[in-house]
Amino acid sequence: MQSRESIQSEWYLDYYARVGADRNSLRHNPGVMFQVLGLERSFISAIRKVEHDPKLAKVLDVGCGSGGDIYQLLRVSYLPENMSGIDVQRDRLDGAAATYRSISFINGDAAKISSADSSYDLVFESTMFATLPDQKVSEAIASEMIRVCSPNGYLLLLDWRIPKPGAPNYSALTKQRLEKMFYLGQRTELVGVYPGALVPPVGRFLSAYLPSMYFLVAALFPFLVGQVAYLLRKKA
Repeated sequence: MQSRESIQSEWYLDYYARVGADRNSLRHNPGVMFQVLGLERSFISAIRKVEHDPKLAKVLDVGCGSGGDIYQLLRVSYLPENMSGIDVQRDRLDGAAATYRSISFINGDAAKISSADSSYDLVFESTMFATLPDQKVSEAIASEMIRVCSPNGYLLLLDWRIPKPGAPNYSALTKQRLEKMFYLGQRTELVGVYPGALVPPVGRFLSAYLPSMYFLVAALFPFLVGQVAYLLRKKA
């Protein structure tokens, strides 16, 4: 049986083989910039609702990969010495550790997090569940995220809520899937859902050719917003 590390590695290799190495490059691909700004808008809108002191909060980035989203936490005053990241892929984790030397990184399976119960005030993930087609693995990770979150602590999920046509290995984090995985109303409560990036075909086109229209389209046609931030609070 393939390990989850090899499955994830194959997913990324196949993805970039199909779309090109510069697919998500801010430097080289003009279709990326406003997609990134859209995602950041959802993050900032959600983080404004978090009621704790970021300079004291313990944070876990689940499925942190090479650390591409850690900067978002740092620039809203979370401290690197209070942050940890976990990922199953050693090579991507090594890249994160080389960039963020004060953050503690764990090479391990997020379905079996080694941390004690209630260890973190904020448990964060970005675009992880969309790339996990195995629902049982997703549910195990979600359960672990709840377990290591402190009572009244927060779970912040930046992910895609709309399925990708023709991509069987892509599982969008719909509201229905969220409710099941995170036991909404039982173990967690939903603080809010905050719109972010447009679905890629539309968002990348507008970012590259009509950037001034990007957020207007998002406001006028909310069904085209494919990425959102879900902010949950763990019940005491």
